[in-house]
Amino acid sequence: MAQREMNFQPGAVLHDAIIGAFKMHGGSFERWCREKKINPTVARQATTGQSRGKNGRNILAELVEAAGPEIVRQVYEKRVLEHADELRKGQRR
Repeated sequence: MAQREMNFQPGAVLHDAIIGAFKMHGGSFERWCREKKINPTVARQATTGQSRGKNGRNILAELVEAAGPEIVRQVYEKRVLEHADELRKGQRR
């Protein structure tokens, strides 16, 4: 698999986007981890940014690819924009 540039900021939003993308096509984060023989805690650390080394980046890239990069991007973008809108509204008060 060719490494694609990741434009995602690891964290809770990205983790939730990946979980949601798996669910949208009948998969699951936990099943993917079992099939790849990757400890779910290690995979979660990659999605949330606690593991940013080469192994963490590789796991994150594989997760995004398996979950569906376009679905992950759409869900991630929607959540980030919603959060930005909430921040703007809070500043206007």
